[in-house]
Amino acid sequence: MRSWLKWGIPLAIVVLLGAAGGGVLLSQYVYRDTALAQRADVTPEPGGGGRSPWGIVYTAGAAAHPDLAAVQALLDNHFRSINEKNYDLWKSTVVRSKWLELPKDKWTTSYDTARDFELTVHRIDPGPDGALLVMLTFRSNQAIEDAPAQAKSTCVTWNVVYPLVLDETGQGLRLDTSKLPNSALFKPCE
Repeated sequence: MRSWLKWGIPLAIVVLLGAAGGGVLLSQYVYRDTALAQRADVTPEPGGGGRSPWGIVYTAGAAAHPDLAAVQALLDNHFRSINEKNYDLWKSTVVRSKWLELPKDKWTTSYDTARDFELTVHRIDPGPDGALLVMLTFRSNQAIEDAPAQAKSTCVTWNVVYPLVLDETGQGLRLDTSKLPNSALFKPCE
């Protein structure tokens, strides 16, 4: 009887631990898409990414970020504010220094013909001082006189990194492009 206890109990422990580990791995595989859809209002896309209610596409890596819901809400509101010409909504998405730099009349002149589309968030990474860095691409249509001087076109393709910082209350995120100047690459659409 003693010889059975020497090998039986350790074998039973190994089998139970293996079954528990296998169950955890299996549950992550089986319930992964459901957890993603519940964590934020993102519609699953082929390839493991997602799409926000406003239509921004998130790659699998970006959609897996723990701050996805906050990033998604901020970017949806930011780009919606530009397309719908809603200055007050736009102000709620950027740091105070940015809206002081662009009061309503100047903002309206800058964005009056702009329309952003085909937005894709490729990465969400940690940045300095607790900020997040969001790498995204999008296209914009605008009047040729409103296009960047280096890409005079009615359609511009943008590749940007947006720093997202905590707002003054420490509760929400805001875009702060002053934290990463010259972080936008752009060219006329092909």
